[in-house]
Amino acid sequence: MSQDIINILLSHDGSMSEYQLLKEIELHLPDFFSQLSAPVSLYKKHFFLFNHLYRLKQQLTEESLHLCISPLEIKLVPAGEAGQKLGAIEPLRDFYLQLDNIHLSEVEISKMQRQFWEKYLAIDKKAEALKILQLTNISPVTHKVLKSRFNELARKHHPDRGGDEQMFIMIKQAYEDLKLVINR
Repeated sequence: MSQDIINILLSHDGSMSEYQLLKEIELHLPDFFSQLSAPVSLYKKHFFLFNHLYRLKQQLTEESLHLCISPLEIKLVPAGEAGQKLGAIEPLRDFYLQLDNIHLSEVEISKMQRQFWEKYLAIDKKAEALKILQLTNISPVTHKVLKSRFNELARKHHPDRGGDEQMFIMIKQAYEDLKLVINR
């Protein structure tokens, strides 16, 4: 089956989305998911595919190839073009190689999805806060830098000093959001 997956990837220039790969597997390898116990949910298919891909990735490393794995893109590349150190820590790999995780309950799957979206939205919120406080080109943003920029912008935009009340509120919220995630 491993060579079949490689052939499917190669027939699509070495790169496809998880959705595309699932459809190709269902079309060309109808027995691929036959080991799964009923009912076969989308989560089980996803998990089984990613378990297979991470095992394949380990095999390919020995052949100087690299398999980049994400739901958005599954890509086969020469090891030198991988863009990451081979053997690097991959928490998702560890999750998918632990076969018991295929049997998570609906509640556990929902909890994981909720945690993913909370983390994703927090990253988005942080980027927006950095933009509002005009800190996008400053690295590292320390608490001292954050507080200094907040004080500067708060004085400039405070309604009592003729500033824009909405902008002041945005600045204050951005400061509150960032001070929770910036390392001291």
